[in-house]
Amino acid sequence: MTEELVTLKTAKLLKEKGFNEFCKNIINDNGMIMETVYRTSNDLPKSFYSCPTQSIAQKWIRETKKMHIEISYMYENYWVYDILTIPNHDLIGLFNRPIIHYKTYEKALEDGIREALMLI
Repeated sequence: MTEELVTLKTAKLLKEKGFNEFCKNIINDNGMIMETVYRTSNDLPKSFYSCPTQSIAQKWIRETKKMHIEISYMYENYWVYDILTIPNHDLIGLFNRPIIHYKTYEKALEDGIREALMLI
């Protein structure tokens, strides 16, 4: 079992929103993932982005932006996500987001991370 890395689209949003944590994985504009000496986003060339695991990105959003991405398993074998503020527990999200039933936890988390970043 391995931890899922964020996608290129999410990695770009993370950099845009200030993610500058050390990561061993980076991704370039062509979507190629490489291991490197631990670097931050600010240390990378322009067409490269830090590529953290989904759980690191989720934790960074929770700790620095005070948003919790909650993934729920639903009865009919699908997953959904919600975004909640910390500490008030207010449900937030994009007003035009369609309700999607995800087949995997990881896909729901990826989209939840991306939406949280768009709300910042």
